[in-house]
Amino acid sequence: MFKPNHVHLIVRGFVNNPPRTEEILNQWLKELVDKVGMVVVAGPTSVYVSEPGNEGVTGTITLATSHASIHVWDNETPSLVQFDIYSCKEYDIDVVLDHLNQFDLTSCDWVYIDRNQGVNPTKTGKR
Repeated sequence: MFKPNHVHLIVRGFVNNPPRTEEILNQWLKELVDKVGMVVVAGPTSVYVSEPGNEGVTGTITLATSHASIHVWDNETPSLVQFDIYSCKEYDIDVVLDHLNQFDLTSCDWVYIDRNQGVNPTKTGKR
């Protein structure tokens, strides 16, 4: 029987090779889901935003165990990436952070939150 374990990873990072199209970001999201062993129930859905100062692609994917989302500001050098994955299924933080390396991750800060009994940051890190 499945026993939920509510955990949330939030990442703020910088990349040298940001995704610039919906297709690239959708493929990245599908590959991430495969790597962490989860199941897609909707999406991925990505759109490119061209509003001045907010240029970049944003995407979400709905999982049987919750969601992942990413926002990229590609008009900066390096480009800013904000990413999160929430799931009631455990996953390996390093697998997720390594997957961001596809965009040539230069640095990031992250927090891992245990949401089983409240909202409790349990791990933080930098890369």
